Amino acid sequence: MIAKLKGNVPLTEADVKVLEGIMWNELGTRQDYEAEYGHKPLGEFVREIVGLDMTAAKEAFSEFLNDANLDSRQIYFVNQIVEYIVRNGLMKDLSVLQETPFTDQGSIVEIFTDLSVWMGIRKAIEQVNANAVAA
Repeated sequence: MIAKLKGNVPLTEADVKVLEGIMWNELGTRQDYEAEYGHKPLGEFVREIVGLDMTAAKEAFSEFLNDANLDSRQIYFVNQIVEYIVRNGLMKDLSVLQETPFTDQGSIVEIFTDLSVWMGIRKAIEQVNANAVAA
């Protein structure tokens, strides 16, 4: 499961059950976990700890990184997203995109005059997040 989470492979219900067994039988209890982290899905919790593999992150955004139509500012922006997700495992709070280093070359609306490109990037972020939770 850790390899799946680090590699951006979607978890199955069976994976979550195994993870629950480890977390709530070997490391503590469900009550301990929920007291500390609320109802955060275990996959998200573990992904935040282990991060995301750089190759998997680049693959998730390859459509944009390999697109010859993107300019240098847009590629910079996508690379900053990749770096963030590699370090943090997820990007649940999109408000970070309004801070440096994401805004170093302009805001989202300045960088992406064609908002359909931005919507595709956002969908890729959402898919990376979703892969840490069982389908």
